[in-house]
Amino acid sequence: MLVAENLPRKMADEKPNFAIVSDEPTPYRLHVLNRVANEISEAKLTSVFTHPKPSMPWDVSLAPDINAFMLPGTGLYETSPISFRSLSSFRLIRDHLIAQNTRLIILLGYNSLTRLKLIHWAQKSSIPLLLTGDSNVFSEGRLTGAKRAVKRRFIRHVLKSVVGLMPMGTAGRAYFRLYADHELPTFLFPYEPDYDALRRNDEPARRALCEKHGLQNGRHRLLFCGRLIGVKRIDVLIDAFARVAASRPDWDLVIAGDGPLKNELTSRVPAALRGRVKWLGFLQFQDTVACYHSCDGLVLPSEYEPWALVINEAVAAGLAVVATEVVGAAIELVRHGTNGLLIAPRSVESMTNALLEVTKPERCRAMRAAAPAVLAQWRAAADPVDGVRQALKHFGLLS
Repeated sequence: MLVAENLPRKMADEKPNFAIVSDEPTPYRLHVLNRVANEISEAKLTSVFTHPKPSMPWDVSLAPDINAFMLPGTGLYETSPISFRSLSSFRLIRDHLIAQNTRLIILLGYNSLTRLKLIHWAQKSSIPLLLTGDSNVFSEGRLTGAKRAVKRRFIRHVLKSVVGLMPMGTAGRAYFRLYADHELPTFLFPYEPDYDALRRNDEPARRALCEKHGLQNGRHRLLFCGRLIGVKRIDVLIDAFARVAASRPDWDLVIAGDGPLKNELTSRVPAALRGRVKWLGFLQFQDTVACYHSCDGLVLPSEYEPWALVINEAVAAGLAVVATEVVGAAIELVRHGTNGLLIAPRSVESMTNALLEVTKPERCRAMRAAAPAVLAQWRAAADPVDGVRQALKHFGLLS
């Protein structure tokens, strides 16, 4: 372990440097990095991005406080885990970390040669490296036989090469326990959006969004927010909404997001309901906030979801939530029967029953009213800045 008394006097007197290596600069990741940089002023953060080209057209800016370093060009975006860029990318990151006198690394993921090289270099250099990510134990039932055996061996090797873990939450802790009975120190480091922005209802912005997308006054709305891809199982939501629509004539379904299944999903909506299913396309963060405040409930029917930040966002905006019980964030932020409902994945029947329940006026109001307390409990138990601070203290960078 690196501790201050074992370092040269000049180095010990300097502000300790640490790095967070992640993939792309999304709005929620930048929010967390800004918080870390500003709230842990006793240390200096370096933010390394391996995927500088965003996977979505986010409108983001990088604050100078996070000391961003990006791989040139498109970085590791759209490359295989092992490619001609892997070693050169590792060297660029390594050399930057050395130049910054980095004394601790928090690394997002282990699924590329670049990241594995960073893990092994840090181990040889006696630089504490902690592994973070949104791995979720509920994904592992899909692996059987030889694939599971290979993965177990691989993850056990990774866990022997790092000094600590920083999972997102309960499902992340269980993920690593599934593969190894380790004794690594563990600190929670969950994804987090800008909760203050999500709580604020900007009424002019909300009205503008409703006018732009034809969301009529006086209607109640269920919202899906995310990419239109197979794992999200939006087909289950559409089929369930079709079943309840006649008994819930004052409710509409709003789908915010874009993706390859757009045409297939729009054609799935029964003709009689096409006026009640609104397709908003991709929304920037400020429009997403306005969308939450124009709806009553969020529905996430995914058959698997490592984390799903939309759960955090919806609870912060005060929505009732229906989510499948395999979603990482739902395990933490949806109290079944209190601020939402947890249901089985891939079940139109379960989704239908949940929609009938959450669209009862008194139930929806009660669930929405319970959202702030649930969020407050989660934030008290799993603040990402607290997780980083605890890790820095544990490895001697902070007193």
